[in-house]
Amino acid sequence: MPRFQDRRPDAILFDCDGTLLLTSDLHFSAISQAAGRQGAVMPKDWYLGLTGLERRSLFARFAADFGLALDVEALVADSIALTVAGAASARENPDVAALARQLAGRMPMAVVTNSEARVARPLLAATGLLPLFDMVITAEDAPLPKPAPDLYLLAAQRLGADPAQCLVLEDSDQGLTAGQRAGATCLDVRTPGWETAAHEFLGSLAKALG
Repeated sequence: MPRFQDRRPDAILFDCDGTLLLTSDLHFSAISQAAGRQGAVMPKDWYLGLTGLERRSLFARFAADFGLALDVEALVADSIALTVAGAASARENPDVAALARQLAGRMPMAVVTNSEARVARPLLAATGLLPLFDMVITAEDAPLPKPAPDLYLLAAQRLGADPAQCLVLEDSDQGLTAGQRAGATCLDVRTPGWETAAHEFLGSLAKALG
């Protein structure tokens, strides 16, 4: 767990799906249904290994890995519509959401996601988390999605933060790579003992905040 003993972080940047939200089943249902409309079957194990990828890249990878001729743009549109239709089933990740709630209004915070705004915002709103954040940075906001650093660099810039003084919370290898390439301190919320570590972090942050 990172510690900021001499100064507080400039900002905390949260990934959305898998970090703030537990939406794996919702996304897989929508994505696999979209694939099924084109006669394709997406194995869940395959999907779970690539959950950090941006939607279009995921479908392109799916077509390449399984030798399929697919209409990727139709897959994107259909899966977005199906995900938004199921937004009410989104659930927060309790420990990460609790951290966000305790820090809201005390320091700059943003959601940084490879999802589209028309997907991320309804899911965050459905869980009551959307108002906690100063902004939501999505795949449409920068030239390249994660694992490129563009989204995290943009979030830091818009918050007036030094990327090297930001804390990134992530749950995927692609997202962690993006945060590291941006120069931020990164925390993998899949790490065992996250809940205990979060409480320790809150204590150290409280001292930094004075």
